[in-house]
Order: sequence, then C-alpha cells, then structure tokens
Amino acid sequence: MERTLIRDDKEAPKITLKGNKTVYITIGNKYIEAGYDAIDNCNGDITNDVKIEGSVDTSKEGTYTVSYIVTDSEGNRSVEDRKVIVQKAYSKPSSSSSCGEAGVIYLTFDDGPNSNYTPTILNILKKYNVKATFFVTSAGPDSLIKREYDEGHAIGLHSSSHDYAKIYKSSDAFWADMNIVASRVKRITGFESKLIRFPGGVSNTVSRKYNSGIMSRLANEVLEKGYNYFDWNISSGDAGGTTDPNVEYKNVVNSLSKSRGNVVLMHDIKKHTMNAIENIVKYGLNNGYQFKVLTSSVNCKQKINN
Repeated sequence: MERTLIRDDKEAPKITLKGNKTVYITIGNKYIEAGYDAIDNCNGDITNDVKIEGSVDTSKEGTYTVSYIVTDSEGNRSVEDRKVIVQKAYSKPSSSSSCGEAGVIYLTFDDGPNSNYTPTILNILKKYNVKATFFVTSAGPDSLIKREYDEGHAIGLHSSSHDYAKIYKSSDAFWADMNIVASRVKRITGFESKLIRFPGGVSNTVSRKYNSGIMSRLANEVLEKGYNYFDWNISSGDAGGTTDPNVEYKNVVNSLSKSRGNVVLMHDIKKHTMNAIENIVKYGLNNGYQFKVLTSSVNCKQKINN
C-alpha cells in the first residue's frame, strides 16, 4: 500500500539582515555589505539562495535601496530592504545656515513621547498627512516611538535624561547619556538614528556652569561620529514663553518665510502645543508651504556660545 504525502507549505522564508536596516555613508567611503541570513520552515537554511538587487553609488549623495530576495522550493517569496544613505561630510558648523529647503516647514517636537499629548498630536498629523521630527528621550511608552516611526515621522535623539548638569559635565557623560536613548530607539524601531538635538540647543549658555567650552567640543564630536545636529529658526515659545495655544500659533505663523526653510521648535509634552498644532498645520497647508522631516542633509545650526 502506497501513501501519498502532500506538503502544503504557504509560509514564506524569513530574511534577517545583519547590521542596520538604514546605513549612513559619507561620500567617497566604501559600502560594505553587513550580511544576512535566510531560514525557511521546510527547507531550513537557504541563505545561499538569497539574491541581492540594487547598487550604491558612494560618489554621489542620495538614498539607495538594496533588496534581498529569496524563494523557497514551494515558491514562497520574501523580500527585505536595506536603505543606504550617502551624505556629504559635515565641516565645522557656522552660525549661518539655510535651515532646509525654501518654503518648507519642518515641525520638530522635543522631550517626548508623552502619553497624554503625543497621541493627539500624531492623530492630527495623520489627519493632514503631515510628517514631523520627534527628538525623543527615555520618557514615555515605547509604543509611541514605534507609532511615530511606523507613521513615517523622523526620530531624533534628544538625550536620555535631559539633565543639563549630568550631560554637560563632560564629553564622556554626554555620550553615555545619549547612547542610552540611541539604544532605545534602535531596540524599538530597528533603526539607528543619526539626528541629534542638544538639550537647550547648541547655543545654550547654561552648559558653561558645568564645563567651559563643552558645546564647541560636542558639536565637532557629533559631526565626526557621523551624526548631524539641529537647532531651529522659529520658536513656538511653548517651553516657557506662553501656555496659550493662540499665542503659540501666532509665534509660529508670524515667523514663517517662503524664502528659507522653517525649523519650528515645539514640545510634545505640552498641552498648549497639542491644542495649537492643528491650526499651525492648517495655516501652512492653506498658504502653500510643504511639510517635511529633517534629514542629515539639512543644515540648521545656531551660533555656539560655549
């Protein structure tokens, strides 16, 4: 008596990328493939069957996609992508900067996420299909950082503790604190963020109290390590200037300009910012502005005062 075995395999193989899913390279440097594994529930290890599509031109600034494709013996196919961002090398920062593309608004939110206010801000941004940049700390739930990332917002690093006395004590102290929040973002999203905003901005003078000249040193270290840091050219005033969402709205819209980029400083830990953001977005859209996220190619730096 013969028995016929029918295998009904509908499960696709799993491709696991080694290294980061987003890789940053300075123009002129070599792209090194970090590797990958492919495992199938029936066929086992099929790493050798993976095909790679896409190329990276490290002589030219741009965003490139490398695709990893594998098919098992039953025809189930999997694809994973790695994004490779080739960027210019950054020189010593100066006080003059364009703050991005003319006529573009870069909404930025510091200090979050916050369980009370960040979800509403995200709902409003989603309603109008507007993307923003969130400079996060170790506060708030992981799920909100995951939501920010999944909905297409940029995730930047703002420090873990936001404790000036702690982070500006020394370069080592700064990086120890920053690495905590960097690890958090990577753990949640799988993405290694290269965007930084210094607590108080690079122009802050309170850091003098803890270490003379530390902002000048940190600004150079950030760039040397392949990060970029961002200040702002529009302040909403929400961090102490006002608690009135109408005043916050006017602070922002009265400072916008079509002749330059507009990097707006806000905080998603503030109720008045939550109540102001929809009118700010509507004004921008109704008056012909575009909204974009910050990328490493944007230069928005204030004068260093320490």
